[in-house]
Amino acid sequence: MNKMLKVSGVAVLLLTVFAAPGFGQNPEIDYLGYAWETGGYPPSDVGDELIIVGVSNLIDAIFGYDLNIGEVTFHIFDLISTGGVDVGGGTEMVMYSGGTMEIYFDTSYNADWGIDPPNATSPSTFNDGLLLFRGAFTSMTMFYDADGNGAFEGYLDGLAGEFLEDLCSDCAYTWGGSFTRNSGAQIPDGYDLQIDGIFELDGAVANEESTWGGVKSLYGN
Repeated sequence: MNKMLKVSGVAVLLLTVFAAPGFGQNPEIDYLGYAWETGGYPPSDVGDELIIVGVSNLIDAIFGYDLNIGEVTFHIFDLISTGGVDVGGGTEMVMYSGGTMEIYFDTSYNADWGIDPPNATSPSTFNDGLLLFRGAFTSMTMFYDADGNGAFEGYLDGLAGEFLEDLCSDCAYTWGGSFTRNSGAQIPDGYDLQIDGIFELDGAVANEESTWGGVKSLYGN
């Protein structure tokens, strides 16, 4: 699986801001995947559910799982859109309520996105095996430009899984990255977005709400 070749200016800017507090400093898992919203995207309409399925292409050794002997897969579901908000400059912001993330490890290497999800292999081949992590989103925000490309960041509380038992039972977890819309051959039919990002284990931190104006102000725009 190749990484995304196209990332919008909005995505680059947001990833720079999101990365500043911790990305690259704490234990992390890189992932690639695809997503769809039940009502289609764009736009993100009120009540739509965002579902994401992905696989890890790099995992820090501290987690204790070797990608040479098994796969680490992600399944994110029950993220409910509160609708897009125009924040200026051709940018939409979407905040999501609810949401659960699950991360699994198995040796079958059976992860298969297929087409037109949900289908016979997606999400079922991304939520099988040993449960490494189950977390509840405390916040999830997406920014996207006129082309539907952008970036996202979410914070989670850990609920269950091997990570909590082996590494940290009271840590905070950050999940973020960039995305491109269904405009290229790399995205299977029926999916809306290709995603690329990082899941990171943080120390306990207070959440801070982001706004597009606040992001731009950091760069004097």
